[in-house]
Amino acid sequence: MKKIALLGLALLALACQEKETKQGYQISGKAIGFEDGQTIYVNSLSSSNRPIIIDSAVVSNNSFSASLPLVEQKDFHYLTFKNAGGNVVYVAENTPIQMTIYKDSLRSSIINGGKGNKLFFDYNQKKNQIAQDLQKLNNDYIIASRLKETEKLPGIREKQAALKIEQKDFRIQLAKENPSELMAIIALADVMNLKLAPAKEANTVYTNLDPSVKNSRLGKLLANTISQSIGAIDIGSVASDFSAPTPEGTPLSLKQAMGEITIIDFWASWCKPCRIENPNVVKLYNEYHDKGLNIIGVSLDKNKAHWVKAIEDDQLSWNHISNLRYWQEPIAKAYGVRSIPATFILDKDGKVIAKNLRGAQLDAKIAELLGDSSTL
Repeated sequence: MKKIALLGLALLALACQEKETKQGYQISGKAIGFEDGQTIYVNSLSSSNRPIIIDSAVVSNNSFSASLPLVEQKDFHYLTFKNAGGNVVYVAENTPIQMTIYKDSLRSSIINGGKGNKLFFDYNQKKNQIAQDLQKLNNDYIIASRLKETEKLPGIREKQAALKIEQKDFRIQLAKENPSELMAIIALADVMNLKLAPAKEANTVYTNLDPSVKNSRLGKLLANTISQSIGAIDIGSVASDFSAPTPEGTPLSLKQAMGEITIIDFWASWCKPCRIENPNVVKLYNEYHDKGLNIIGVSLDKNKAHWVKAIEDDQLSWNHISNLRYWQEPIAKAYGVRSIPATFILDKDGKVIAKNLRGAQLDAKIAELLGDSSTL
C-alpha cells in the first residue's frame, strides 16, 4: 500500500512538472501612448506564411500582459494593434519577455527577454550602423566626384571595401557562434539576400546549425534559397556564355559583347529601381567605354515595344538582349537572379570579380579597374 502511495505521488509530481513545462511564456510591459481598452494582438506566421492571431491583451493603466503557448518551433512573433498600423517583432522564446511599446514610435520599442531577443536587438543595431556608414561614404564619394576631388576617392573606396567585408563577417560570425539560435538563420538569410558571400560558403555554415533552427519555418526557407543558388554563377567563377536576340532580332552572345571589363546588367522596363539606376550606368559607360568597359543588358521584359522604348528613353547605348520571358528568362535563371537590378562584373577572361553593385559602389569598382593610376 505504501509503494502504491509513493508511486501515486511520483506520478502526480511528474504530471505537475509536465504541466509546468508546457505553460509557455509570458509577455508583459508598458504601452506608452495607448489608451485604456486598446487591444494588442500577438501574431505568428503559419508554415505557408499566413498571419495567425494566437492571443490578445488589453491595455490598462499603460500596461499589458499575455500568457502564450509553449514555443515548440523557433520563430518570430509580432504585435499588432486594433485600429492602428505598424507592428513590433520579437523572438518567441520560452522565457519571460518585458516590453516597452511606444505608440508614436514603434521602432523605438524596447524588448528584453532571453538570448534570442538580445541577439536580435544587437544584430539590428550593428546592421543599421553599417548601413548608415555605407550611405555616408556613398554620399561622400558622389560629392568628391562632382567636385573633382580625385585625391579623396581612393580613401573612400578603401573604407567602402572594409565595410562590405564587415557586413559579411559579422553575420557569418554570429551564425557560427550561435548555431542553435534563430538569429543564425536571419544572419545567413541576409548574407544570401544581400549577396555578401557565395551560396556554398553560406551552406557550409548552415550545415553546422542545430536541427532545431534548420527545421524551423525560416530555416526551411533558407535551405530552399541556398539550394536554388548553389551552382549559379558567383564571384570567382567563370561566367557561362549565353545568347539571345537583340532588339533587331539578331542573336548576340556574351562572348561577342565582352570588353576589358564587362558588366552584365539584368534589368527591365517595368523595374522602377532599374530605371532610377540607369542614368548612373549611362554616365559610367560614357566615361569608361573608351578604356575598355562594355555592358550587355539582359532584360526581363515580356513586351518588346516597352523594352525598346525604355532603351531609347534612357539612352542606353550598349548591347541589349532578351528572350522576352519575364521571370522565366533562361539567362537570369542560369545566373541565379531572383531580383533586379542585378549586375555581374567580369574581367577580360570572363571571371566574375564583383556582383550587384550600384551607384557609388559600382562607380568605385569600375574606377578601381579602369581608372587612371593617378586616381587610384
